[in-house]
Amino acid sequence: MKRYLVEVFRCCLLFAYRLFLLLPKHRRIICLSRESNHPPVDFRLIQRYMAINNPDYRVKILAKRLDDPVTYCIHMIRQLYYIATSRAVVLDTYAIIVSMLAGQIRIPVIQMWHALGNMKKFGYTALDDNEGRGAQTATLMRMHQGYSSVLISSKSFIDDYAAGFGIDKSRIIEAPLPRTDLLTSPAYRNSQRARIIRLFPELGRKKNIVYCPTFRRRPPSNQAAAAKSLVEAIDFERYNLIIKKHPLDTLHFDDPRVFQTYPSRMDMLFIADYVISDYSTVIYEAGLLDVPVFLYGYDWEEYSRRRSLYIDPRHDVPTLFTGDAHRLFEAIDHDEFDRDAFSAFIRRNVALPRDASCTQQVVEHILGMIHATR
Repeated sequence: MKRYLVEVFRCCLLFAYRLFLLLPKHRRIICLSRESNHPPVDFRLIQRYMAINNPDYRVKILAKRLDDPVTYCIHMIRQLYYIATSRAVVLDTYAIIVSMLAGQIRIPVIQMWHALGNMKKFGYTALDDNEGRGAQTATLMRMHQGYSSVLISSKSFIDDYAAGFGIDKSRIIEAPLPRTDLLTSPAYRNSQRARIIRLFPELGRKKNIVYCPTFRRRPPSNQAAAAKSLVEAIDFERYNLIIKKHPLDTLHFDDPRVFQTYPSRMDMLFIADYVISDYSTVIYEAGLLDVPVFLYGYDWEEYSRRRSLYIDPRHDVPTLFTGDAHRLFEAIDHDEFDRDAFSAFIRRNVALPRDASCTQQVVEHILGMIHATR
């Protein structure tokens, strides 16, 4: 029954798409995201670059999370219209409509995955994991099918991403995300830091430790105890503790000294003097900012049973990995961090272009795909 309903849904989408194909095409690139309800920074950077350097092309961004199936179905009709009347589609995550119409979309589909670097298994390498998709659902929904190319930040993990997307390696292109340009720009970092301090002067008076935990679909059994231990370990006379959590995360610290209330679109990485994370690719962003990174793996045994990873953060990431909050703060306080080793780790996983910005590299690939399909 489920298979029948999905096929009916796909046929309806295909019918509507073919109707929209009768409309005039525009010199336009359509960017689709389910990551948030706001235009992602990577898409905004593409949009800005095109407006300056290729003004004959327009970039349209449709960003909407799948919170309500009814309103999202209406949103999918808008997606269909723009796909049918544009010259290329750019994604930053799995898009239902694109994969359901795999093989039918007549323009290039570029998957610009939202994460820098390599960490958790996803897609076809995470089927039937506790935090992954079911194999039956993935097959019915044609998960990650229909991509003309996939962009990744380094070919050092091309085998992992080829398996995750179920795509031939020849379609994978080494091109870091456009936001890499911001992370590697001292001027941008300084401007963002100054902006945050203007809004929150208290963050300019001490060193800032930014805690960036990965999103866990199911909170670990020791999460509350680990949060309490972290707060107890911090010397708040000399340090601020800032929480940068995933938009879907409900993690909250019951301590007024912890800084955790601020506009969601404000990126606190730019004010970080130290970053604490765990199994998140935010470590690559922090590395590009040249900020020391430490890993708080308080739930490693539980998490590693529920979610598979491509790398082992205990051994493959050259920094302290510990479940002991006091040991973590001791390492921060004594600056026990090997910058050279971590910089080499970042270079292996984020391949910066030599003669262009990351945004330019991505845009040139998109335009090349458009020209190749004419």
